[in-house]
Amino acid sequence: MNNLKMPRDGNWSICWVYTKDEWHYFEKWCSRRKGLLFYAWYSLFLKKKYVSSIHFTRQWVKIGDKRKYFNGPVTEVRRADIYDKGLINILTITYENISKNQLAEISILIPRGKLREAIDAQQKLNENLKFKLN
Repeated sequence: MNNLKMPRDGNWSICWVYTKDEWHYFEKWCSRRKGLLFYAWYSLFLKKKYVSSIHFTRQWVKIGDKRKYFNGPVTEVRRADIYDKGLINILTITYENISKNQLAEISILIPRGKLREAIDAQQKLNENLKFKLN
């Protein structure tokens, strides 16, 4: 069953649930991406927290208790990409903070079995971008 809910007004939302193993592998991947020193610090000292689910729409993503906006009055989506990173797949949303004139990125873990939903979400995000450019 497709978890991509699409009401008539064009808004949609996705909620993905993760296993502990998936989330810990994703956290390791994120820390390795920031550099060897950060990875060592993360592995030794930082408390690893488990986020069981992520909820996102075409405007924001909610990871745990934190909500990050990537499409709104001060932010605009630049692109959405899906990457294969070995055992996991990552949906990366690149957006621009217009007021600060800088790019930022949100990486979202795609759970096993949800790649089709991620591709649909990527297409929806990139469709919105095409409409803005025209």
